[in-house]
Amino acid sequence: MEQPVVDQPRLWRLILQIDTDAIRAVAYSTVEDSSMLQFSVALDQSGDQSLKSLEEAVYATPFLLSDFGKVDVVVRTPAFFISPAAIDAIDATAGIMQMSPDHQRRLKTDYIDSLDVSLSWALAEDFANFLARTFRNPAVWHHLTPLLRYFSRKTLLGNSGKVYVHLHRGSASEMDIIAFDASGRFVLAETRQFETVDDAAYFALSSAKIAGIDFRNDEMLVCGHNSLREQFMGIARNYFNYVMPNIFPSAVFRVGKEALSAPFPLIILPLCE
Repeated sequence: MEQPVVDQPRLWRLILQIDTDAIRAVAYSTVEDSSMLQFSVALDQSGDQSLKSLEEAVYATPFLLSDFGKVDVVVRTPAFFISPAAIDAIDATAGIMQMSPDHQRRLKTDYIDSLDVSLSWALAEDFANFLARTFRNPAVWHHLTPLLRYFSRKTLLGNSGKVYVHLHRGSASEMDIIAFDASGRFVLAETRQFETVDDAAYFALSSAKIAGIDFRNDEMLVCGHNSLREQFMGIARNYFNYVMPNIFPSAVFRVGKEALSAPFPLIILPLCE
């Protein structure tokens, strides 16, 4: 990959997404429009070398080591636990450790202020230490955090229930499903792997049914990977009346057309601040 070069990186913001197969990155100038860069760096998938592969990928990409003014890191992991913000931290710890029993993990909690809930999740201790010593004061988030913050604010518009489906393709295809009832009350959030788009549609419809969503009158809004999105909507429309692409946030166009193909959680993260 040809290395990007920018002047005055302190005037730039870097946002990374760490997946099992790659680091996906966007960077943009905070003082200049239409400046967004986006690229990915593959991670070595051979053997049980997750930290080593991350280190090698970062050190092989000097651009990532520039002295950026702000750095955010989004980590895709299925191990999370959502609870009312007031819940005792011990209860949250017990819940997340049941899903991620490795004791060499650090419990992190992202607060979703628009919902007054906490998203507790586990980050490997060696990963956390590497991020802290490699980047300047990085903010580290679970991948659902920007989605929950963004969609919870969007769902206040209108009076119908809404199911948001975010489709992600990495070494495995994954989907994030977030549901709100007609009153805007948060009902459900989950991340699932799927083999086929038919499977993805089944999972989304099943989650919508569990959440009490009305298939005739409520909405299913889809974003993420372009080709997966089109296939998914074609199938879901056979069972759900209103299946539409999620409207791309117009505010993001200011940073450049690269935003259209960037990972959705990364481009909406600045809008949630």
